[in-house]
Amino acid sequence: MAKQRKGIQSVEQGVKLLESLIVSGKALPLKTLAQTADMSPSMAHRYLTSFIRADLVHQDPSSGFYDLGTFALRLGMAALNRTDLIQVADDEFRQLVARVNVDGHLSVWGDYGVTIVRVHNRAIPILSDLRLGTVLPLADSAAGRVFLAFHKQAAIKPILKSELARMEEPKPSTQDLAAIADPVKREGFAWIDGQVFHGYRAIAAPIFDMQGALRAAMSLVSNQASLVKFPNPVADDLLATAKRASQRLGWQP
Repeated sequence: MAKQRKGIQSVEQGVKLLESLIVSGKALPLKTLAQTADMSPSMAHRYLTSFIRADLVHQDPSSGFYDLGTFALRLGMAALNRTDLIQVADDEFRQLVARVNVDGHLSVWGDYGVTIVRVHNRAIPILSDLRLGTVLPLADSAAGRVFLAFHKQAAIKPILKSELARMEEPKPSTQDLAAIADPVKREGFAWIDGQVFHGYRAIAAPIFDMQGALRAAMSLVSNQASLVKFPNPVADDLLATAKRASQRLGWQP
């Protein structure tokens, strides 16, 4: 078992070349590939020759540059098709709630806007008002602000228009909404202090897919003011967990 766990080092070395092609997002010459994989050009060439035979890598006949082959594409698509967004995010999130001992929920974009699809509570929950299927406001919830900042504007526009129509005066202007979304884009997370329910604080982080599209928001909710006093270790753990879930979905920072 100990020998099996060591694996085959040559395979692990060769994968560095594939990783370089993935991260670059474009075809690369031999010299650049060798440098990024920290190996000699002659060694890199031998690996690439084998990868070409396996159709993991393709070499352009005119430029000589290397790129991912059709078998690599098939592998990626197969992995993507077997990846359950909610399951991946929920797996990471459940462990987060247990670690930090704070209630939380996962939200996705639904027909009516930001919709809660998973709720995880401590032994004594405070999320009794937030249930599965609850639709959260875009401007006044942490998860909503994540979508306001990162989701496609074409999808947001009709939901936001309906939300604004139900609000009492004074309603937030376009400039007000930009002032809400811009810090979220800049800092990578959103937070609220009492906007949805009096005394509730929440922080939320985005989960992206391999194309960089927002797929979900991961939120923690508490009645403790310390949740929205930054920096704090709970917020740090939330951001790291959301990033890990995104990377499991193929996202690259």
